[in-house]
Amino acid sequence: MIEEHRIILEKLKIYLDQNPSQRFGQAIFNLGINEFKSNEEYQLRDIYNDNDSDIIERIEKRLELFNSK
Repeated sequence: MIEEHRIILEKLKIYLDQNPSQRFGQAIFNLGINEFKSNEEYQLRDIYNDNDSDIIERIEKRLELFNSK
């Protein structure tokens, strides 16, 4: 496992520990790991080519948003 994988998993673990009522799928969507396509309703965007660092950045931005509320 590379370091970026560990970071993503640790952030996901912390989020789920803080939000135990959420299902796993909700958590990965809420953290921005999975996203909808920008111009289509209810179509998940293929994240196959996303760099792990891009996913970490999205997670951090979502966590900042949640913490600011």
